[in-house]
Amino acid sequence: MATYKGISGFNIKSLSSDPSNLVEGEIWYNSTSGTLKVAPLVESWASGGAMTLGRYNAFGYGTQTAAVASSNDGTYVTTTEEYNGASWAGAGALNTGRGAGSAGGIQTDGIVFAGYTGSNSTATETYDGTSYTTSPATMATGRRNLASSTNSPAPTATAFGGFQTAASTVTEEFNGTAWATSPGSMTTARYKLGGAGTQTAALAFGGIDGPGGTVQSVTEEYNGASWTAGGALPGAEDQITGTGVSTAALAFGGNPGVTTTLGYDGTTWSSKPALGTGRGYMEGCGTGTAALGIGGMPPAPGTTATEEFTVAATAETITTS
Repeated sequence: MATYKGISGFNIKSLSSDPSNLVEGEIWYNSTSGTLKVAPLVESWASGGAMTLGRYNAFGYGTQTAAVASSNDGTYVTTTEEYNGASWAGAGALNTGRGAGSAGGIQTDGIVFAGYTGSNSTATETYDGTSYTTSPATMATGRRNLASSTNSPAPTATAFGGFQTAASTVTEEFNGTAWATSPGSMTTARYKLGGAGTQTAALAFGGIDGPGGTVQSVTEEYNGASWTAGGALPGAEDQITGTGVSTAALAFGGNPGVTTTLGYDGTTWSSKPALGTGRGYMEGCGTGTAALGIGGMPPAPGTTATEEFTVAATAETITTS
């Protein structure tokens, strides 16, 4: 009969308490509780610190422990908050408050662009961790409810889709100095879509192809020059949020009040643990294993809620059931 030592080459350790630094797949015997234990990876959402202002369709970017949230749709405030992994605090204001734009970068080197203030915006602002500066570089195509490559190295970005006078397929790239329209346009025009990835490996998923139009399940992948079809979402969804890279992305939330979370491995989407509170028009940032979901609605005019998605090894008791 095979033994654990024969299979793995190690004896099962006997410990008086669970290890403080767990490693995925680790097995040990807890002599105090008299139980055999293992450390699988566990994925979960948990509540984080609440923002001081309810926001939806705002600008959100950064990492799980160093994030930025600015402005809000509808009220177009200029206020900004920064997250330290536990709580939010006030930070440098936007120069032009607007909603329904997109963003990228990190807390000390961020970029926000496009959006809506009664008309579609082409404006770009950069953030240095203290204050926003209006860039002389403006987008070629003003639009709202677009998506972007959330994890592009700052201060670069790729923007795609959105709403002009109709749903758009336009892709634009920012090189840190200027915007340029890519020859690669998305196959499916849509807005209120989700985005993830980097400037040369981006994802676009979900969205709607026009007011009163068809909600989409389409995923497209961008290689820095052109778009190709990727694995479709399990169901059509708009007002959806994304983060991570193209081979390890998260998509979450949607309309109306969706709690669904999905993970993308570069080929297909699979189910992940649900959000605690369903909502659309959220902002997402971080990675596919350490992400933030910020704000959103319902309720109007935006919630202060923050949720953190983590993947971590957790001690579990082995049973015969």
